[in-house]
Amino acid sequence: MSSIPDLDAQRALGETVVELAMVSRATEAQLAADQPEAAAALARVVLMRFPRHLATYERLVRAAWSLKRWQEGEDWARRLLQADPGNAVAWRSLAYAVEQKGMLSAARSIWRRAFQSHPYDPEIRSGLTRTHLEGGDRLRLDSAALAGIYLRAGRWGHAAGAYRRLVKAEPKRLDFQVNWMVAAWQQGVRQEAYQLARHLTGRSPHTLLAWVVLAALGDVDDRALARNPIQTMDPDGEFVQTWLRVPWDRPSTPLRITIGEAALLAENNAFAVDS
Repeated sequence: MSSIPDLDAQRALGETVVELAMVSRATEAQLAADQPEAAAALARVVLMRFPRHLATYERLVRAAWSLKRWQEGEDWARRLLQADPGNAVAWRSLAYAVEQKGMLSAARSIWRRAFQSHPYDPEIRSGLTRTHLEGGDRLRLDSAALAGIYLRAGRWGHAAGAYRRLVKAEPKRLDFQVNWMVAAWQQGVRQEAYQLARHLTGRSPHTLLAWVVLAALGDVDDRALARNPIQTMDPDGEFVQTWLRVPWDRPSTPLRITIGEAALLAENNAFAVDS
């Protein structure tokens, strides 16, 4: 028997059920079509049900960037960085918002953080060049930027070694710790990854990937602890799959929406209600 209620009964209640992934795809399509207002409207449908949904946070950061709403982008970026402290999209948005306030020294430092996360993003390279007042090679790859390249390429052993050294030099950098943990996990160094996950969930309980690693490597108690953070931030696994760039099990996640919201999806060519 289907777990989704009968469609006619839902209509009588003024609601229906779609997949969360369907709304996410529609939002992503609107961003790709340079329709950020439509994307933001769809994002609100998700946030009404999942107010901590990280993939939607990232889409709202991108929508605000397209709309040149720098303060709005900064607000969403700061929320996203609490859960994903190395997120290049968030660092880019935060850097530009701070730059627009005329705080060039702070902006320069934030652009450098963005560059370390994604050295080849053209907007990040432009921002770093624009705010760099000193001589020398502005776009030189430092050890953190090189580690970021290893991570993005899935060279887990190289990334784990690089981030292990970076954490030793800068133990307060949460992004380094998260990246080291994930690289060790993907490399198969389970105990190291597990210990880092335990540390991070205690120190920074909003960090999604720490909960994911704890659930993957821990015991039944760890999995029970991780269930709620994962369910609230990434219920269908989209964010983790995109972050890792490797195949990842994404459970089906139903989303109960109003008929009006279903019509919004239909307007965006993403959903059609059966007649």
